[in-house]
Amino acid sequence: MKKKQSLNIIILKYFSILVLITMAAAAASFYYGTTKIVLEYSDNVTKQLTDKIINRTTSYLNAPALQSRVVSQLVSSPNIMDNHEQLWRYMWEQMNVLPQVQSIFIADTFGNYVQVRREPELATRYINHTDESVTEKWLFRDNNYNILGEKTKNSVFDPRRRPWYKNTFETQKVYWTDIYLFTTAQTPGISATFPVLDQDGKKMAVVGINSPLHSLSDFLSKQEVSENGLVFITNTNHEIIAFPDTSLLTTILPNSGIRRMALVYELPQKWLRDAYDHYRSTMEKRFVSTTNNQRYITNVVAFPKSFPSEWQIFVVIPEEDVLGSVNKVFFQTLAVFGGIFLVSLLIVHFFSLRITRPIKQLSLETQKIKNFDLDDVVKVDTNIKEIDLMSQSIVSATTGLQSFKKYVPAELVKQLVELGEEAHVGGKETELTLLFTDIAGFTTIAESMHPEDLTLHLSQYFEELSHIIMLENGTIDKYIGDAIMAFWGAPLAQKNTPYSACKAALNCQKKNQELNAVWAEERKPILQTRIGLHTGRTVVGNMGSNERINYTVLGDSVNLAARLEGINKLYGTSIIISETTFYQVSNDFFCRLLDIVAVKGKTKGVQIYELICEKDNIPNDLPKPLDYYENYEKAFSAYLNQQWSEALNILNSLLEYDAHDKAVLLMIARCNHYNEHQSELPDDWDGTTVLTSK
Repeated sequence: MKKKQSLNIIILKYFSILVLITMAAAAASFYYGTTKIVLEYSDNVTKQLTDKIINRTTSYLNAPALQSRVVSQLVSSPNIMDNHEQLWRYMWEQMNVLPQVQSIFIADTFGNYVQVRREPELATRYINHTDESVTEKWLFRDNNYNILGEKTKNSVFDPRRRPWYKNTFETQKVYWTDIYLFTTAQTPGISATFPVLDQDGKKMAVVGINSPLHSLSDFLSKQEVSENGLVFITNTNHEIIAFPDTSLLTTILPNSGIRRMALVYELPQKWLRDAYDHYRSTMEKRFVSTTNNQRYITNVVAFPKSFPSEWQIFVVIPEEDVLGSVNKVFFQTLAVFGGIFLVSLLIVHFFSLRITRPIKQLSLETQKIKNFDLDDVVKVDTNIKEIDLMSQSIVSATTGLQSFKKYVPAELVKQLVELGEEAHVGGKETELTLLFTDIAGFTTIAESMHPEDLTLHLSQYFEELSHIIMLENGTIDKYIGDAIMAFWGAPLAQKNTPYSACKAALNCQKKNQELNAVWAEERKPILQTRIGLHTGRTVVGNMGSNERINYTVLGDSVNLAARLEGINKLYGTSIIISETTFYQVSNDFFCRLLDIVAVKGKTKGVQIYELICEKDNIPNDLPKPLDYYENYEKAFSAYLNQQWSEALNILNSLLEYDAHDKAVLLMIARCNHYNEHQSELPDDWDGTTVLTSK
């Protein structure tokens, strides 16, 4: 037996003095000096700059908001068309003294609309809903209010349907909208509204003032952050409120040509995107991020709670801008330490040969364990006591890890080890929420692409969606071709798994749209995802044989979730959830009751719902207004009560908004059929439709 020596004694004997002197001096000089300078400089610059931005922004928006109260006092009649000339004149005067105002407008409960506007040209406008036909009139004016021309046309615009009207309640206070693009100017702005109440306290009209936000960007462009630093303002929807380069505030969707607010993730500066990603993942208010081996200092300051919107200021400064003079001293110090280190290195090299060889071999053995090549792990022969003990432990641990080779996918191994799961066939029944995804028309896409390009394209898709699922604590069971199978509730028990699954599904669709926008620009095929969700009792555990085990789920709930994904194509939807999932998330999400179906292989019907959005986070680009979905459910209720005519009336009115809604067209066809063939309905008909295909 070779004599075993302590690794600690060898290190202390040969290396500790030279290494500790060199590393301690370099680390102390760099860390304590630069950290103090960076933090003090960053805090000082950020505090002064963000205070100035918040004060400027608050005063910029508060002045026109307060003016909306004054304008509201001029509305003396429930019908604003009775004195629209006087309203025009007064609002014109107010707009002239408030250069930050783009337009001032009033809408009453009859749908009448009176407006003065600055952009894109000076004009007064009204929309008269009291006539038999809705009339819209424009009067184009010069700076002295003289009429230069006019235009009259029929109008379909009804201000009462606009969010700013609906969200202004019968409380005398200023209401603020989210940031949006002004329809005509296509520039970002925000609106402040104020209600006009009658003697009974009921809403008689709404006064609104539109304020464009481009001057905030102009203000930011004039602020000296550092030589290469940038400051910008964003909101909780990741939209860019203000940026020194105003051309980056908006973007045009490649397929539709529609202009929308640009997102921080779409900024061309990768270092800004990386800093924002770091903040979103950690929620740190001050941190250092790295892009292309360059470090950037970021400070995030939220607007005060008294501000009408949840905005945040990001100040991102390259670390090199701060450490210019410090780096010169640091490099001089490094030169001195470099000379010391070179001399020490010659001495260390002689002795390191005696200990690095077994350490390298030990590293190779641990790499085998990492790759689960457990059969090839061997004991390292060494005379160093600590390495010999480590080698014996690794060999012993390898025996215990052999069973984990049976687990697929490998990502579950860490969770299973933490839970103490043994690699034996068996499972248990528990309530899970299951998710299935699929790509519409994937076979056609696959035939049109080179296999290598298709693999890279699909890998990017899987990586983004899988990240979202795991971020919401989902367990990915497997990838089936172009589909993802995942579940919530195992192996770790979770609370409210339907909520996490629904949130993951919506975020997957949102990320899918973002990916498609990028792929469209890159001339790559876009991938349309369909998702099915179901919550139910499911068997979960280790399935397979003694030779191969898979941690997966089995049962009727799995089949139902898979069927729900497939029937999206029947209704033209992207996310369908079952009634058991809906009952647990109805307070948190807007859903549309689509139908009662018995999927293929089943005779009992279940209610299915289209998942639309979170109630607390309604997107600005929702494809249809929420009352559209509510009217569909009214029609479906009439359908279940066999009131075919009433159902058809509602459904046909929905076609006027969207003539291609498959769910509406399908329901119209059924109502027409049952209306003509009433005798075909059994006495116990409950609206269930039996599907014959997946």
